[in-house]
Amino acid sequence: MEAVARVRLIETTARLLQTQGFHNTGLNQIVAESAAPKGSLYHYFPGGKVDLAVAAIDHSARVTAQRLGELCMAQPGALPGLTAVIDHFIAEFESSAFQKGCPIATVTLEQAALDDAIQAACARAYALWQQGLQAWLGALKVPNPAHLAEHLLVLIEGAMLLSRAQRDCAPLRRVRSGLPLLLNLSGSAS
Repeated sequence: MEAVARVRLIETTARLLQTQGFHNTGLNQIVAESAAPKGSLYHYFPGGKVDLAVAAIDHSARVTAQRLGELCMAQPGALPGLTAVIDHFIAEFESSAFQKGCPIATVTLEQAALDDAIQAACARAYALWQQGLQAWLGALKVPNPAHLAEHLLVLIEGAMLLSRAQRDCAPLRRVRSGLPLLLNLSGSAS
């Protein structure tokens, strides 16, 4: 079992990266908010902030994949499942005054071009989500699940970015309202 201090450092970093990004998240803030001993940071993450950020990105990717999978699987088909996912993100934005959006996007935009380890972690996160969508759509017998999963990820991520920039969930709501057409075009009427 992972040490409690390590888990607290990862979970705190994941939350802070989601709400304030990589550059605005300092190690002192992480240590203070996690209530972990300062020495534990470099004990568990010898590479410092980048190692900790990679662990936090991987953690956020798994937690988000699990949550989105639960939302989708609780629904009787593709349209209600995808609607539940978008409604989840709308609720996250609105309940957090647009602080909580995609747990990976901010770090991707800030650091993926600058740091290979962070880029790889962000790429793994998006691949995990796309593969999860593809598997779920495939199980529903939706035609071209790989193609549709990629389009859905791009649409939802783009709508989340616009929603955060505008502090308005209208872009997410437009994607939600366009789901029947997108699913119809893909050959799935569910």
